[in-house]
Amino acid sequence: MSGLEEIIEKIIKDAINKANSTSEEASTKASEIIEVANNDARIYIEKNMQESYSERDDIIKRKISAANLETRKMILKTKQELISQAFEEAVIEIKSNPSKYKMLIAEMIEKAEDGDKIVISKEDKDFISDTFVQEVLAKKKIKASVSDTYGDFSGGIIIKGKYADKNMSLEVELAGIRDEKEPEIVNLLFG
Repeated sequence: MSGLEEIIEKIIKDAINKANSTSEEASTKASEIIEVANNDARIYIEKNMQESYSERDDIIKRKISAANLETRKMILKTKQELISQAFEEAVIEIKSNPSKYKMLIAEMIEKAEDGDKIVISKEDKDFISDTFVQEVLAKKKIKASVSDTYGDFSGGIIIKGKYADKNMSLEVELAGIRDEKEPEIVNLLFG
């Protein structure tokens, strides 16, 4: 082998060694970069997963809270409906004993004053007669009259006066009782 061939062979050998060394360095550097990128990706994913779980937990808590609120509203509405139904049934119960109901109406009529007009419920027109009202007024020596028109309420009477009316319809009377006794009723029914 001549000197020129040896030089060329050495240059080729050195180039191959350099290429191999550079390739190894590049591979090592690439592995390091890939490892750092993988580590960064893992950290990023973990961080985002934690944030995602946290957001998911917040969303679930808000949904549960909203559902609980809606449930409480529905329960309250149902309780109100049941209490209203109880008071509607109270009207029926009050009117179920004709003699006691007539005594109640008589007590209401006795609150009239001279010059007042007594309005009878449409529902009571066949039960509470003008004659009955006049008899009660005569016993108390009250000069009042019975209205020609009937009221649109479930029972009781309304006394129309010169300066003020007295609404003694069963709805108004029971509403007053309901306002006063509702906490006690709620406790008895749902306690």
